Amino acid sequence: MPVDKIIVIGGRPVADQLAQRTHTIVAETIALIWRQVPFYRLLPEEAVRSDVAAIILCNFEALISSLRSAQATGDEGLMQISESARRRAEELVPLADVLHAYHLAVEHWWNLIGDLAGPEDTTDLSRAGALLHKHLRAATTAVLAGYGSDPSVHGEDDPARRELFLELTSGSNSTGAAERFGVNLPRLYWVLSLHVEPHPDERSADIDAVVAERRKVRRLQRELDNVGRDHALSMLTSSGGGVLIPILEPDPGVDDWQDSPQYAQLSRNLRDMERTIGAEVLTAVSVAAPQEVPQAYEQAQEVLDVARRCGRGNGTVRLRDLALEYHLTRPSAATPLLADLLSPLESRPVLLETLESYLDAGCDRSAAAAALHVHPNTVVYRLRKVATLTGLDVGTAPDLVRLVAAVAARRVADVAQAARASRTARPL
Repeated sequence: MPVDKIIVIGGRPVADQLAQRTHTIVAETIALIWRQVPFYRLLPEEAVRSDVAAIILCNFEALISSLRSAQATGDEGLMQISESARRRAEELVPLADVLHAYHLAVEHWWNLIGDLAGPEDTTDLSRAGALLHKHLRAATTAVLAGYGSDPSVHGEDDPARRELFLELTSGSNSTGAAERFGVNLPRLYWVLSLHVEPHPDERSADIDAVVAERRKVRRLQRELDNVGRDHALSMLTSSGGGVLIPILEPDPGVDDWQDSPQYAQLSRNLRDMERTIGAEVLTAVSVAAPQEVPQAYEQAQEVLDVARRCGRGNGTVRLRDLALEYHLTRPSAATPLLADLLSPLESRPVLLETLESYLDAGCDRSAAAAALHVHPNTVVYRLRKVATLTGLDVGTAPDLVRLVAAVAARRVADVAQAARASRTARPL
């Protein structure tokens, strides 16, 4: 490298001076961002200590390399910046805050370089400033690529989309809402209520649970936007939420949406989404016109609740898939009487578990045995015990109906009791 290309400030190559203070400068930059960018203070300490510190170090070393070679930041460093930005997007860090952090860091490094300069260093100081500016511009492009590879959760229209979701599901005037938000509402919506199981990362000792949850929500949001062609309205948490997806072109000549090709495609898309986000998703689906969304959303939430209590782990469910269970779980004067049919099994939880597994498996003793990890003959033996204690035999149609009703009623009672206990235990 020709000697005249080396940027010398204060009598020494500026790259060498900065490199010797790398640890201190990176620590100063982390502290500066922590103080001046409020969202970073909400990140878990582990994320700041590892991921954030790592990308600051990556940026600083890329700058040193640029100053040493008098060339713009290399592609390898920019790829790392883009990948880091993608992770921040998954963690729901606002794009504006990420860019603010980059600008703060570069401003701090420029001040440090300026402090090294004397009156004779004007030319090299200008060259260093130009390279620093090029680095910031390239890093900004890389960050935007990291966020732009997925539609940003914190785009300008997202607060409006979330507010419109709340307006439509709460029963506000849908026409007025559309006018306020400047959108044309579709004739029909897919109305979804979702439950999402934890991702393996949420149970990992090596990854902060909050970071893992944010990444999962980000992936979920991205996939739902894909399914809804960027027109989906949603409110999501790490355990699920609600989604409205416009039906832009209803299937012609199909009277029942539940038999439509579009519903079959939606189910396939949701299964693909589950594989992409790496966690099981159970979704209750309905269809409604905008003015009917509040009732449809409430019903979808109820169907989802029934599906979970009936042991459904993932997939899509409609009211008609669980019509009997839904009917039996509606509270009535008969509910406690039905639940009481199983009281003889309270001291024999293994028998109650076997009965539930058998019914959940569609009265398939082999499937129930597999779920319980026992031999099919063991299931038969236990069901005979159930019949002896309750007087109800799964082998007879009238008793089977009563047992299905009793299990459904008992599950309702268990959920209600758990809810009361939670309210009692909640501190004032």
